[in-house]
Order: sequence, then C-alpha cells, then structure tokens
Amino acid sequence: LVPMKMASSSGSWLSGCLVTLISLQLPSQASGDAGQSRLAPLGGTAELLCPLVLWPATVPVEVRWLRSSAPGHPQRVHLFREGKDLEEGVMPEYKGRTALLRDARDGSVTLEIRDVRLEDRGQYKCQVQIGNLSREGVVTLQVAVLGSEPYIHVQSYDAGWIQLVCKSAGWFPKPWAQWRDPQGKVFPSLWETHSLDEAGLFRTAVSNRVRDSTLGNVSCTIQNVALGQERTTAMVIAAPSPGSFSSSEVALAVILPLLGILIVLGVYFIWKQRRSRGNDVRGKGAQAENLLSDHAKEKGNCFPNLPFLCLSAVAVTLDPDTAHPKLILSGDRRCVKLGDTRQPVLDNPQRFDFVVSILGSEHFTAGCHYWEVSVADKSKWALGVCSESVNRKGKVTASPANGHWLLRQNRQGEYEALTSPPTSFRLKEPPRCVGVFLDYEAGVISFYNVTGRSHIFTFTHSFFGPLRPFFEPCLHDGGKNIAPLVICSELQKLEEPTVPKPEERGRANGDVALVVAPSLLPAQAPELGPLRDVVLAWPSDVTPALQGLSVPSF
Repeated sequence: LVPMKMASSSGSWLSGCLVTLISLQLPSQASGDAGQSRLAPLGGTAELLCPLVLWPATVPVEVRWLRSSAPGHPQRVHLFREGKDLEEGVMPEYKGRTALLRDARDGSVTLEIRDVRLEDRGQYKCQVQIGNLSREGVVTLQVAVLGSEPYIHVQSYDAGWIQLVCKSAGWFPKPWAQWRDPQGKVFPSLWETHSLDEAGLFRTAVSNRVRDSTLGNVSCTIQNVALGQERTTAMVIAAPSPGSFSSSEVALAVILPLLGILIVLGVYFIWKQRRSRGNDVRGKGAQAENLLSDHAKEKGNCFPNLPFLCLSAVAVTLDPDTAHPKLILSGDRRCVKLGDTRQPVLDNPQRFDFVVSILGSEHFTAGCHYWEVSVADKSKWALGVCSESVNRKGKVTASPANGHWLLRQNRQGEYEALTSPPTSFRLKEPPRCVGVFLDYEAGVISFYNVTGRSHIFTFTHSFFGPLRPFFEPCLHDGGKNIAPLVICSELQKLEEPTVPKPEERGRANGDVALVVAPSLLPAQAPELGPLRDVVLAWPSDVTPALQGLSVPSF
C-alpha cells in the first residue's frame, strides 16, 4: 500500500514538471514575427497566424483574439476555451464570421475571418493560455481593394502635343499604372501621383502626352498587384477631316491677326469683370430660370434647354442598410419618413446611428447624374450628395471638408447651403420639388427649384472616390414636419429606356465618339484649335440622345 502511494505522488510530480517545462518554453512574443502583416481581399477570407512558437500537439486551455477600438479598451473578436469556440463577449460585427484553426503538427493557432470588410483593417492581438501561463502576440490585417474605373481627360494642348491625365480612386495597396499607345506598346508616363483619402485608400493620377497626329486607342491601365486584377480605359484619337489645316498653319492664321485685338480686349474685359462681378451672380440665376422655364409644359421632368439632364437622369432608390433605425421606408424604396420608435435592425457599420439620415443605393465615380426629390409639406429637410467614406456614427458635422455637399431648409422660408461656414439665404418661392445635378468630372453639384423653375445653389469641388445621394427628413418639428421625402418617380420612368443592359457596362468608355468643337475648349490660347480632331469616348447607352446634340456652354 505504501509503495503505491509513493508511485502516485511521483507521477503527479512528473506531470506538473512537464506542464511547467512546456510553459516555460513559450516565448513572451514572437521574436522575428512581432508586428507581422497579413493581406486579404475585400469580401474574401483572411487568415491571421498568431506569431507565437508553440509546442507540437499542445492544446491551449484558452485562446483569445482581441482588437482595440479605443486605446486601452480591447474588444473580443474570437474566444476558444476548453476545446470549444464561444461567442461570449464577442463584438457583434464579428459573430458568425470567425473561426479558430489549429495545426496539431506545430501547435500553431490561426484566426480565420470570412467576408472581409474595409473596417476589419488594423491590429489584432492573440492571447494563448497553456497551464497557468499566458503569452500574447500581435498581427496586422490589411485589406486589398480594387479601385474605381479610371477615366481619361485632356489637360492641355501645346505645339502639336495633347497632354492626357488618367485618374482613379479607392485602391489598396498602392496601385501600379501604365499607358499603351495604339499599337499596344507601353510608353512612359510624364508624372504619377498617389495620395490617401479619408478612408485610407489610394487615389491615383498619371499623365502622358501624345502627338495630335496619333490615330487609334490610347489606353490607361491601373492594376492592383496584390489581387492580380486591373482596370483599363481608353480614349480614341481620330484622324483629321479631309482638307483640314495643320496645327502650325492654324496657329499662324489665328494668332497673328488677333494678337493685337486680344491685348486690347483683355484689358477691357478685366475692367468690365471687376465692375459687373456683383451682377454676374444675379445674371447666372436668371439664366438658370430661363433654361428651366418650359420644364413642366414640354418635357415633364426633362429640361428642354439642358439636354444633359435628360441624358444623366438616374433611377435613385434608398439603401435600407444605411438608414437610421427610426426611419421608415416604402416598399419601392423611394419614400422615407421619420417614425416614433427605433426599428429592430442590425447595427452595421454602414448605418447612421445619430443623425436621421439615409443614403441612396447608387455609387457615382464618373459622369453626369440627375434626380428629383419632393419636399412638399415639409418645414425641415436636407438633400444632396456625400462621399461613400463619410462618418455615420455619432454626431456628424456636414461640410464639403467632411465629404458632404448638402442643401438644407431650417424653418419656413429659411435655407442653407452647408458650406464652411454655412451660406444662408431665402427663396422667393419655396420649392415643392428639388432637382439635384452632379457632374463628377467637372466637380459640380447644383440644386434646382423644379416647381419654381429656378436655380438655387451650386457647389464646386474636386471629387475623389465614390459619391452617393443623401437624404435627411429631419425631426418632426412639433408635428409640422411629419411629411416624407419622396424620390419623384416620373423622372425615373422617363429615363428607363436609356438604362444600359448589364452586359453593355463592361466596355471602358463605350463605342460612341463625340468630336470636340473648338468653341467648347478652354479659352487659354488661340493655338487650342487643333483639338477639334480629338475624339472623346462616350457610353453607348446615350447614342440616340447624342444624335445631333450640341453641347451647352455655361
């Protein structure tokens, strides 16, 4: 009996020594891999290997994966305890998206994150407990994103050379850009710039120049090397018309006779501009009213003197994933009003949780777009356009610097353009329907009183990254502001025949060519005349509307 007790005591002592020995072999952090980084595609699966060296066949008592939403306040991403995955205390946005992978051969533990989001970027900490000892390591997750379709525009023309600029936004990591001539050969860029937007994504601009005698497609390709994917767009440069003059002949014929006249006219126009600057604003407003004057009679929701509004009309709908919990949407997602109680909806990162706002489902990265919203019987509202990356949690200060270009009614007859600081004004006739026009490349967002047939306000800005329609029905204002915001359906029905089929969206810039007239080019120098030979590519879905269309000038 005595020898058996001694043997049992000896076995317990040996087991304790073995556990202690294994625990002591665990380093406090991985010496060579501390702070290592992992890259995962947006919407794909990320695998974060805990940078700790563990013994083979070791089963941890507990493994925790944490990330810090605020300094000193880590939150739990995944919990593994006693051989089971648990959801105890796990952040809601990670529930159902994570799993712990263990390799029995080397004892390593890996966190798997499915359906990777942009918000998943950042540092993750793994804490491994074996016996009574705990060790931890750190790994960083980066998300690879494929950016927007690039677009090419003509920046300048000089002595027979056309300078082109290709732009795109929303890339990570930093993309790689390349130009190709009509024969498909790579030719070097003049310059290339990369900058980060508010969301930490790269926006890229790359420039090159070609001779005005170049014929065919000049293409720009931007590639995400990490994903092995790229986006390409092209511009067509057409042959000059038969009998046309060379660039040097045009320059001599135009510059020499007009040089003296231009000097005199330049002095006169500077004096006149300073004198009439105050009247210019009122003149533009009157011009806008004239352009919209026959709106209701002839074209319904299509402006007869602004045909580009017809071409750019889009069927805007509301995105329920972004709606504040108190907002109530109609079944067709074109009407929104403020309810009395919060709806039982998922608190996702895209949803506004303080301001009673909602975004449109559409994302705009190029081109012209127009839609109309009914504000009838409302005493307060806010409409416009915002950046996809705007903050949606907590109190938001709306301004162009924060990615908002909004028009707001404060109370009866009082309106504000949310510039910085806001621009306040009154309108002769309160609008019952507001039109919103966006020209992405020109950097213009304009608001119109559709019912009053007049221009209200215009923002100008250089846009990078996707833009989305913005709607805020505002609070009830003592029962005076219970009417909904309604996206006008008549305009949407009007523009439906021009919506391209899904299979037609694949081409970079379509197959319709529009010759740029010299009168539409910037009046920088008389030698800009030869640019009439440059043909810009337009989407094929606007072919019927472009037949015989003369582009308006402002």
